[in-house]
Amino acid sequence: MLDVSALIPCGDKPEELKEAIRQLGYILNNLDCVTIYFSAYLIKVYHSVFSRELNYHHPLPPFQASLLRLLPNLMKIIKTSRGFLFKINQTESGIKYHILETTRVKDYDVNDVGLTEEDDKEVLRIALAVAPRHRKVFLVSADRHFLENVNRTELSRRYRNESQKIDIVAPNDPNFMEFLNRECISDN
Repeated sequence: MLDVSALIPCGDKPEELKEAIRQLGYILNNLDCVTIYFSAYLIKVYHSVFSRELNYHHPLPPFQASLLRLLPNLMKIIKTSRGFLFKINQTESGIKYHILETTRVKDYDVNDVGLTEEDDKEVLRIALAVAPRHRKVFLVSADRHFLENVNRTELSRRYRNESQKIDIVAPNDPNFMEFLNRECISDN
């Protein structure tokens, strides 16, 4: 799961974090063991915020450039086929994209776990929804409030199995990078 903040390598973030986001954009573009999940709501957020912000940042890392080109197609899909689960294989990089059913995401109540913004709550709901299908889910965010304010105890009380599989990390988290190197890059 990629929070919008983890994709934008500019703005008022520390330079170290911007560089990590750029590097993540290069690493992700070369992996074929990564699946990025969306909901219809999150695609709209990406389309409005992400595409607006990245129009001012050039050159874009390959992953962000690829996602920026893919967003209009994702918008068409959610406008024409509401409520269905889609799997899209990105031909440029091998990354798989999935759009989850709205009902599957809305089943998770993340109110009162420390997040106030609806787009942050949606990212967490998506991570919870996909966790049963994976042994590890990384929720990558550059927002300090996301990294520090999530009440993991309350989340675990509500969704023990799902929350145990989710790691909330910054783009420059060494454990995240080690996992990508070990699980994905070594396979290529």
